[in-house]
Amino acid sequence: MPHVFPPTKPDYQAIYTSQHYAIQEYGDCADASFIRAYIPFNPYRDANGRVKLIVYLHGFCLGAAEIYQSHLLHLVQQGYYVFFPSYQRGFCRYGDTLPATMQDLIKALFNPFPISPHGWFNNAMRSVLHAYEQTRLADAHVDTYLFGHSLGGLFALSWPALAGEKVPEALLPQQIITANPIPDSESLIPTPIRIFGQMTGAYADRIDMAHTGRALDVPVGILHGTGDILVPVKAWVNPFEAIASAHKRFYCAQNDSHGKPGLVADHIQAGVDTTFIPDVMAMMSVGGIASENNLNWRYIWYALDQVVRHGTRADQLSFAMGEWSDGVPIKPVRAGRPQECMG
Repeated sequence: MPHVFPPTKPDYQAIYTSQHYAIQEYGDCADASFIRAYIPFNPYRDANGRVKLIVYLHGFCLGAAEIYQSHLLHLVQQGYYVFFPSYQRGFCRYGDTLPATMQDLIKALFNPFPISPHGWFNNAMRSVLHAYEQTRLADAHVDTYLFGHSLGGLFALSWPALAGEKVPEALLPQQIITANPIPDSESLIPTPIRIFGQMTGAYADRIDMAHTGRALDVPVGILHGTGDILVPVKAWVNPFEAIASAHKRFYCAQNDSHGKPGLVADHIQAGVDTTFIPDVMAMMSVGGIASENNLNWRYIWYALDQVVRHGTRADQLSFAMGEWSDGVPIKPVRAGRPQECMG
């Protein structure tokens, strides 16, 4: 039997109109004020002359940009400004060696007290405001879009409720795209840490879509996957209904093992690199082993591309997932409500 390969990476050269860019860093990882600003040398402007800013919010203890780097570069090379705040202390970049990286990660994991999702959100918001001022985007005509993964997805969906009047109008999102978001801030906190925090009073607060969803009135696209064992699709059945927006949709990529390597629509499908930890630890802690593949290019990345470049509404996305090398189509993306993805 011939080996069956997954689709190859699309050719993006036609849309990479700013292949030259700068990466500016502000703040300090030690106090969770660290942020990377990806600045295009040739900013993209739409027909109305407006530039595009994407606030990219990482998952729980995944504050190193390397985990998502090729997506971040894909965005800035299209001419978009991208802000990536590391809103939790201690793990803002990969170390020079695996042991050094592990040491920073352990510090981040075991130094979470007080456990304050509102504090983490405020760290992200303050860092974004600082980068916004430093890059002089306040002087430009800006449209902002939010993208978030896992805990960052919850923060993106909660931005209208929690940022409110604390940020300029330009930093309120036009649309929101999330990948495998959690529906509340306790969903991915390890149980021992959560129980200890509750017993000691260190668990300071909670963010829950049941409350923040009421203020969410912009178009929303939630990208999920049938292979997510950390936040299964069924966890979103009720929280999805709490989102006030009339323009919302839940999308599900499907696992597909027709060829090798197979495509696993797991919790870390938005990531591109989890080499900061051994594979077995990645499976246990972040729900999978990240690598850049078809689920990035034709699902996660393409969703945001449709919204930002083409102005597609987040509840009207479409996906052409391509074919295996033997011509068999990749399993399609399901869309609707969470219940329809479970069928």
